[in-house]
Amino acid sequence: MPDQTTTDIFLYSAAELARERYLLIDKRKSQKETELTRRREKLARAAESEDPKAFLAWFGGIEKRDVGPPVRFRPSDQRLTGQEVSDPPLSTERSHFDLLRDLPPRLAALPSFWTSYQVEMVRRRLVDPADLARGPGGTSQTGRALLQKAIRQKANRRENKRKNLLDQCVRTILRQLGGLPEERGDVTVFVDCRLSRAWWRGHISHQVAEDMSLDVESVWDFLRIPTGAWEQLTQHSVKKLTVVGDRNIRSALIARMMESDVAADTKKRRERIQGFLSNVGVRCAYQALGLLTPQENLAIFREIEI
Repeated sequence: MPDQTTTDIFLYSAAELARERYLLIDKRKSQKETELTRRREKLARAAESEDPKAFLAWFGGIEKRDVGPPVRFRPSDQRLTGQEVSDPPLSTERSHFDLLRDLPPRLAALPSFWTSYQVEMVRRRLVDPADLARGPGGTSQTGRALLQKAIRQKANRRENKRKNLLDQCVRTILRQLGGLPEERGDVTVFVDCRLSRAWWRGHISHQVAEDMSLDVESVWDFLRIPTGAWEQLTQHSVKKLTVVGDRNIRSALIARMMESDVAADTKKRRERIQGFLSNVGVRCAYQALGLLTPQENLAIFREIEI
């Protein structure tokens, strides 16, 4: 039984969540346009409502299944601002990682966990569901303002623009709630969902700090650099060069990049990291780097130019 400082949540069915996402995106045009718009408006209105019960009721129709025991965690008592939801600062990332520090990585990789977790945060009024519609950077409008604009624009010559905004708001909500694996694949939970991204950054930062005798904060700061290593590393570890997901290799890769001046080179950063990881891939083709220690791999990576 949970004590007064912990709570248990059962996860939404991954299959049922995937079905709902499919109906809201409908890339195959399997339903009439009016039905697709109706579904999107229903979610948008539920998120826009000042009463979170409307949003919770929308999720109330999705089945929950017991996948093993419920997930137990210490819920936050800190209400998140719109900015902290759409683009959390380091302090917010740290606090959420600390609350979920004991979360098994196999669960942290599931979009269904992050959906279940954030719906629980909405239930506790720690997150305003309207804030989920506001993406990182770009617009200065609040999530509620964007939703209201998408819902209430009249059907006129700007109808296509309205549909695009409604689609954008719904997709942003889905990304923030756990990602869009139907469109982005497994990388979505590492990049698109802000709270899951925060957890994985914290998890990997602690691994690198332990393996390479580095300061956790320095590693975490490095992984937060815009257009920096984080997206490249996750893309490669999930889609392109899966050996990058090996801890002994990944820790050494990050330590090597931190040694270089890649963090200071905004214009060429992405290209330089891409080239470095490609060269590492060539090395992995004929040498089992996963069998080496992180320190041994770092010595090898120092021979590869960034």
